[in-house]
Amino acid sequence: MLSEKIRELRTSRGLSLEQLAAQVGSTKSYIWELEKKPDIKPSADLVSKIAQALDVTIDSLMDARKTNDRDTVFFREYKELDDETKEQLMSILKAIKPR
Repeated sequence: MLSEKIRELRTSRGLSLEQLAAQVGSTKSYIWELEKKPDIKPSADLVSKIAQALDVTIDSLMDARKTNDRDTVFFREYKELDDETKEQLMSILKAIKPR
């Protein structure tokens, strides 16, 4: 669930409710509600800001399954690459991917 994922990622990164709220332009109480009340539906804009603050993709934030730490590191590094390097990496992946 999104609520559990936000809390798990926030605490694993050593962020307080106040710190995350400040980074995403929200309030401590609303972030607390997001973590404690699974029926709360934040806006797409807020979800995007939370994902960015927690250094994850929106997809991984919305996915209830646990993400692999190695995958998280890979995607973090991938985001920093220039477009040409991303294309080269995609070519390599296509070449080594089992069919």
